[in-house]
Amino acid sequence: MIRFWGCRGSFPCSEESKRLYGGDTSCIEIRTPSNDTIILDMGTGLKRLGQKIINDSSYGKEIHIFLSHFHLDHIHGFVMFAPLFNPDYTIKIYSRKSGDKGLKDILSQFLQPEIWPINLDDLPAKISFIDIDDTPIRIHDKVSVSNQLHAHPNKAYSISVESFEKKISYITDCEHPKEQLNPNVIKFATESDMLIHDSQYTPDDLHNHVGWGHSSWEQAAKVATESNSKQLILFHHSPDYDDDAITDIVKKAKFHFANVLAAKQDLEIEI
Repeated sequence: MIRFWGCRGSFPCSEESKRLYGGDTSCIEIRTPSNDTIILDMGTGLKRLGQKIINDSSYGKEIHIFLSHFHLDHIHGFVMFAPLFNPDYTIKIYSRKSGDKGLKDILSQFLQPEIWPINLDDLPAKISFIDIDDTPIRIHDKVSVSNQLHAHPNKAYSISVESFEKKISYITDCEHPKEQLNPNVIKFATESDMLIHDSQYTPDDLHNHVGWGHSSWEQAAKVATESNSKQLILFHHSPDYDDDAITDIVKKAKFHFANVLAAKQDLEIEI
């Protein structure tokens, strides 16, 4: 099961005209058939997911979180993730280093008393910050997670979750070269059962945001086609686009790739 707790890009929004697709930033939950809890990114949607976890006894007490990168819209939910405040939980957070800094270093800088009243040492959960490289992480024999670098300011990483012979590819905050798609991204996403791809901009708006590190819905559809993916989920919606704009994007994307949806807050999909 995959559930979208936040699918907005760059900055959360709360306007009435954006309620259909939601205003929380990047956070996706994957529950495997063996009841592993895997979370992709820690945007503001992580707060609601944390409340769900501590109030639902069907969840296990071990949580695996994988980060695509460290930008604020992908880590902001950490400070309000309820399992962090419960000693019964073991939380493993996996990420690539940024230069010589890992996530623990970055959060320690962020959680200064002038900014937030709780620091890492105050959290009672058993938290591990795990620096990863190109080597896949094996949760167990039936579940593994891989990552690969793609273009984004200060770097970001595609993530692939292979669970019980199903493949979910998560490619967000990704900027393709001007004249072509990134062939490494296509190869990484090959034969995905579900491809979740950055679609922050329309093709026209993308021209005005070169270097910002994002994709258009058209590029997302082409990646889905060329990677032979089964389903495409448009993700990381611009905070400037209202519900009507995103609905129009989906209609246009269907002409390029039939099995496409726009991620919505609380959308749940079984593969």
